[in-house]
Amino acid sequence: MCAKRIPGTNTGDFNEITNRLTSRDFDILEALEKYKIMTAGMLEAQFFPSRHQAGARLLTLFELGLLDRWRSPESKAYRYVLGWRGQHIRAAIKGEKPPRKQDAIFQAQHRFLSQHRAHTEGVNAFFCRLYYSARNRSDVKVKEWSDLDLGVLSIKPDGTGEVSWQDGQTLRFWLEHDRGTETLKYLARKITSYNDKVRRYVDRRDTVLLFELSSQRRLRNFLPVATDTWKSCMAEWENPSLIVGISIATQNERTFTRPEEFPDAFNDRRWQILGWSGTYNLTELPTLAAEMRNPNRPA
Repeated sequence: MCAKRIPGTNTGDFNEITNRLTSRDFDILEALEKYKIMTAGMLEAQFFPSRHQAGARLLTLFELGLLDRWRSPESKAYRYVLGWRGQHIRAAIKGEKPPRKQDAIFQAQHRFLSQHRAHTEGVNAFFCRLYYSARNRSDVKVKEWSDLDLGVLSIKPDGTGEVSWQDGQTLRFWLEHDRGTETLKYLARKITSYNDKVRRYVDRRDTVLLFELSSQRRLRNFLPVATDTWKSCMAEWENPSLIVGISIATQNERTFTRPEEFPDAFNDRRWQILGWSGTYNLTELPTLAAEMRNPNRPA
């Protein structure tokens, strides 16, 4: 029998709040500070074994004033952000001055109403699909990392991550999540920027650049432009320094809706690799990337 949920009481009493927080709750607050806005499904993918447990605990954190939540008329899914008390707790952990209540409320509302929310959610959904596929598997692990050197070259990927398999394979990647708002040429110029990056920093040459596009038509139009740009980054006799994979995500995948219907994120052959024929899955990318970079590979 499941334990009865104890509702949260938003009295503002510090002891009452902290006495009820688990280590997972602190991890949720940290995640929402990092990701800015997440649906219940996204939080479930990272922190809970079931939808029921996620819904019950997130409701309690909302009642305690640690989280705020809203939903749009066109979507039944709540969007969660850090509430004032959640922002206060995170500031206390880092030894920073906490925000004033009105400032915290404004920041929470801004994250829900921001014109960039769809892009933020799309990036978050990409990683949550990885976590969702990995959570019931013992052979694969997902983690995110921060590439501090990118700031030197004015490159800011939408996400950076690493997938490692039990057999020793590792895939480190940069993610560019496209919403179709940029021109194809502008999008392709990012390939040049990342290529300059891997040429300058030898320890980043095992990092793959992944583009996630919004439609099949966008993919069809982008591939020739991206291929031309990629080829222009190297001499004819060179093997590629930068491996680039391109795929599309469905509307449900970009909003993390009905994840139980998603294909396995590691086994789904959806990635087209510049300079290489066929489609591949994430599990195959480390071996393929190594083969493409191999200086002894036949031309």
